[in-house]
Amino acid sequence: MKMKKKRIVYASILLLVFALSGCSNMRWGTSAGISMDFGPNGPRVRPHMDVDLYSGGRF
Repeated sequence: MKMKKKRIVYASILLLVFALSGCSNMRWGTSAGISMDFGPNGPRVRPHMDVDLYSGGRF
């Protein structure tokens, strides 16, 4: 019984380490700007702001 509990504890610690190392490269990315749409009544300007999470890679 003790051996089974030790295996469960070791497996959960190992999964936690893998999960934390997988999320260690996450970065916040924000962008803001103005969108311009052309319609029948002329141009319409709309501000926008985006917040994203990037996982690896370069941007």
